[in-house]
Amino acid sequence: MPVPEQQPHTPPPSTIPEKPGVAPEESESASASVSLWSRLSRGTVLAIGAGLGAAVVGACWAGVSLAGGNGADTPEAGTTGSPSVRAEQDADVEGPFSTDGTLTVAGIGAGLESEELCSGTGGYSDIDFGTQVNVTDAAGTLVAVGSLGFGEKTEQGCEFPFTVDDITPGSKFYTVEVSHRGGLTQTEDELRAGGLAFTLGD
Repeated sequence: MPVPEQQPHTPPPSTIPEKPGVAPEESESASASVSLWSRLSRGTVLAIGAGLGAAVVGACWAGVSLAGGNGADTPEAGTTGSPSVRAEQDADVEGPFSTDGTLTVAGIGAGLESEELCSGTGGYSDIDFGTQVNVTDAAGTLVAVGSLGFGEKTEQGCEFPFTVDDITPGSKFYTVEVSHRGGLTQTEDELRAGGLAFTLGD
């Protein structure tokens, strides 16, 4: 009785399970991308990241520059800076001003060294450190008050410096008087320039 010929057993072809929802082409592309990044050194990756960051910052800076360069905030010709700066400049011209000068009492301080401290004597005993200096306007109104500084011996006698601040502007002329010794009449421009000089005595 013939024996039936046995067929060799061939195992079914093996199949690689696919990831659900991922096409073979996408899987191969992702694998290639991961493989590429894994071959790059850390320094190269950092360099690429820094380059991208610099490009983004540059683009933002350019956008801000273009937005601010449309001329909307550019001062008009003939103006100077911000409103606060212009206000200060106007105040310098129109606001209160100061003046300074000296009062010399001639012929006193004999025997004193040059620049040694001195005071008015005899009939000028009212001339000393702290003596009041008055400034009045054309109407005779007192508009500012100052005082004498320390007297110093000079070749001419005893010289006292003074400064008067916060003089009200706008008068045609002003009179500057030390104590009750009579006044020196000046224009506003002359007062603003300063350097006034009084002399008492011979």
